[in-house]
Amino acid sequence: MATRFSPQPRGSLSSGYDHQNISDVQIPSCGLEDVDVALFSIFDKELRFYVTNNEAIKESNLKKVPVIFAAGEKWAMLKKGQPLRDKSGTLILPLITVMRTGVEQSVATDIIGRGINQQTGVLKVRRKLDSSDRVYQNLINKIYLINQQNVAVNPTDPHVMNQLLTTREVGSQRNDLNITNGALMAPNISDNIYETLTLPAPQFFSAKYEITFWTQYTQQMNQLMEVFMSSFLPQGQCFKLSTNKGYWFVAYVEESYTQENNFEDMSQQERLIKQKFTINVPAYLLASSAPGVPIAVRRFVSSPIIKFESPTTLDAQELVDNPSPTFDYPFLGADDPTLPLQDGGYPQRSDYRKDGKGPLGTQTGAAIDPALSTYRRGESPGVYAKNGNTIIKVTTSSAKTGEKSYQGMTFDQLNDIIND
Repeated sequence: MATRFSPQPRGSLSSGYDHQNISDVQIPSCGLEDVDVALFSIFDKELRFYVTNNEAIKESNLKKVPVIFAAGEKWAMLKKGQPLRDKSGTLILPLITVMRTGVEQSVATDIIGRGINQQTGVLKVRRKLDSSDRVYQNLINKIYLINQQNVAVNPTDPHVMNQLLTTREVGSQRNDLNITNGALMAPNISDNIYETLTLPAPQFFSAKYEITFWTQYTQQMNQLMEVFMSSFLPQGQCFKLSTNKGYWFVAYVEESYTQENNFEDMSQQERLIKQKFTINVPAYLLASSAPGVPIAVRRFVSSPIIKFESPTTLDAQELVDNPSPTFDYPFLGADDPTLPLQDGGYPQRSDYRKDGKGPLGTQTGAAIDPALSTYRRGESPGVYAKNGNTIIKVTTSSAKTGEKSYQGMTFDQLNDIIND
């Protein structure tokens, strides 16, 4: 695996992007821009930043403070500590600027310090009955509806003309107490086909922002700071940031506030008062829609029936301790009897047959067929059984579980190979 988008080795932790079961369901993405917009909205729309130059605060005297997200040339000016001016060169004051100063990924805070992280695999975002489940329920007919053409019954059961017929088990809940009492719509959900949608686990990071209040008067700065500090949540110096997509974050305000002014140069410059502080937003990337990122949503449909079947039960009297001398251990010999004969000398492979000798250890070729010199690793003569027209090798794997494995071929297939 080179990146998170590369195919993952079998048995490794799923990255969420390694399956090809791409769904057509769209999940809103969450990224850096969503965090920027959410923080900007707090200062521009949620917090009521107004100032007045008069002692009597009246509605007519209030002036809304503009909020600017510093990007491009504005960011360069603020980085140098220069105030923003309009086209005429006049300072735009009072003013609030928001500037993202960096993005960090700390192992202790972001990688392993959250409840989950990208090392937890995938997220299951939805699990519901699949659209194909309705057809499947008609086939298994759990509550055993009869005389209805769109549900299946066994051929031996009473049925109407053109009704669906099936050999599978039907009516698994026909004796359920709710069904017998007439509650046919009881929410007994079992043996169904489910659709599951998954998303890659989010990638966590921390975004840092520098917020600056710009004013010309101390009274205005006091008004802005009072509004700001009064708006903190009861849990601490923090805000809840919400996006229009439904995601939300918590923005933490660092303790220190830095104040700057140019009172010493007021004779040559316009009076300027600045208040700076830093906000840290623990955020996450989820289902990013950036160019080059694969579609995040994956869709899986469950398998309602899984069967492990074995051949028909064997009669104990048909088991024999040794194979018949007619076919003398039929599973020993060349792996593929259709392999070409080796002319002269020793064969290149131990399972090749020499010129003029038969395959699978026939009596004429058993003496010099190199494949008959030893059994294959892990094999033994074993126990054989007849089951109709089939010869079966029986191997007991565990005395505790009683499991048995079978391998075999028909007598006709065996005779065709021996007599070739």
